[in-house]
Amino acid sequence: MRACLASLLILAAVLAAPVAHAHVGDVIYPFFELLDEDLDRIDLTDGSVEDWLEVVGEPSLTAIDFFWGYWGEMAYDPSDVDFRIWLAWHQGSSTIWIAMERFDDLYLNLYDGEGPYRPYEMQLWDSSIRFMVDGDHTGGTYSYFLGRNCHDCTPDQILENYRQAQQWVAIAETPDGEHLEHYGPSEWVVREPYADAGGGVIGQTPATTVTEFRVTPFDDLIYNDEASSEASQLYPGKTIGFSIATRDYDDTEWKDGHGSVATPMSLTGTTQSLIHADFFVDGLLIGAGEDPSLYEDRSAVEPSSWARIKAALE
Repeated sequence: MRACLASLLILAAVLAAPVAHAHVGDVIYPFFELLDEDLDRIDLTDGSVEDWLEVVGEPSLTAIDFFWGYWGEMAYDPSDVDFRIWLAWHQGSSTIWIAMERFDDLYLNLYDGEGPYRPYEMQLWDSSIRFMVDGDHTGGTYSYFLGRNCHDCTPDQILENYRQAQQWVAIAETPDGEHLEHYGPSEWVVREPYADAGGGVIGQTPATTVTEFRVTPFDDLIYNDEASSEASQLYPGKTIGFSIATRDYDDTEWKDGHGSVATPMSLTGTTQSLIHADFFVDGLLIGAGEDPSLYEDRSAVEPSSWARIKAALE
């Protein structure tokens, strides 16, 4: 078994590479490489993270890594909701792999799989996780409207929507078996070979949910031209931009289209990451079996931090 970083072990780093990257914060979060032989060992539909623990190791993120209430004005309460997230990648398929195991004292999922704004409606409910990624970490505006439909958008806006960075939402439980949605009009990006997803729920209230998925980031996603779209090339040592958000609903009463009691949680601490890739954080693609000290000359990581990472990987 390849061991990974323990929970909360993150790379406190500011990149010193000559290429400027648009990002927020001074933390680099590790994504761990999956080898070809690992892909068959991770089942995205089994509703369990035991395979992630065996193949990847400990999670890269836990709930205390997040801002509670986008700007951090709310308190973390593990008795209310708690979760841990695994971050991984695979070079051959240029895919990012993510799993979230979540405990919720009051599990609410009223997603019915219907409606014209399926991604937006899906992310409203418990067990959903929203993932945003900028494969080349160039930043910039990437989102022009919610969901797939835009009656007031210009043709140029529709073309540019999620073109250079993308946003998905996955959910553990869904009535139609479709666990993953892309926010843009490119429906083909949620199908093989570009993506897959699954999940499961144990219990009712409280409940433990598992949401698992893989997606393909694109440097140039042309929604109506799959052949001309360019997937991001992933390789050890690359820094990508990304963000993650989730919510906890504890009340089904609605007001102005939103749950009356909802706790938003965001890795970046700002809603700007939903529109601008400039507000993404850094993710470092760590190669399988690599000594992370290979990247020391590209960062301001303290030597002791690299030693802890190296020890965790051995």
